[in-house]
Amino acid sequence: MFQSPFEPPAAAPGNAPRGGEARARATRDRILDAAEALFAERGFAATSLRQVTARARVNLAAVNYHFGSKEELFQAAVLRRIEPVNRRRIELLEQAEARHDPPQLEAVVRAFIEPVLEVRGDHGEPGPLPRLLARILGEPGGWAQRILPAAIGAVAARFLEALGKIFPRARREDLAWGTMLTAGAMAQYVLGGGILRALAEDGRAEADAASASDRLVRFAAAGLRALGGEERKPKKAAGKKKRKK
Repeated sequence: MFQSPFEPPAAAPGNAPRGGEARARATRDRILDAAEALFAERGFAATSLRQVTARARVNLAAVNYHFGSKEELFQAAVLRRIEPVNRRRIELLEQAEARHDPPQLEAVVRAFIEPVLEVRGDHGEPGPLPRLLARILGEPGGWAQRILPAAIGAVAARFLEALGKIFPRARREDLAWGTMLTAGAMAQYVLGGGILRALAEDGRAEADAASASDRLVRFAAAGLRALGGEERKPKKAAGKKKRKK
């Protein structure tokens, strides 16, 4: 059974030593920290549980106790990081919808992209979440079908609803394609920064989150327009009517 990383493991009443829950939580977090770093760097198939236990300084029994299997550990590592990003995505989407009806396409796309790219590492490089998501999309073995419904299924449905208002005559299938290709472009940027620098004439390429986000938004919006067809032009959203005195 999948063990949520947000809840402590159940303990028999009266048998847990004082401070045992805090130690268990610390151990679980240490395992997750080690796992997400290794999975983001190497992918699922190339990461072994022995590597995880060595980095986390725990034994294999601790991993089995908290997560059950390598697959469940991978899922837990993704879900731990994706929830705050999804909350931020919905927050930005709601802001876009409050400003215009239907919302501006670029604002919707930006709400989907920016929260992922804002997650940065200690030295400004993409943080573990963008790299984990990129690994899921590129990892063989059907990981996208197994993890993404739980990780972003509800959020993706919410964005497809917004896109449906912008492109009322578009088929949902085409909008789903556009959303998937947008996610794929993000993954390529995260994993392919070295290619960008190699292709740039001066050997460099802008790699900051803001410039990357602007390019990805322009690229994805153009693709969605090509797939979505006729676009409803956004108008200022109607504010609340004042009550008559």
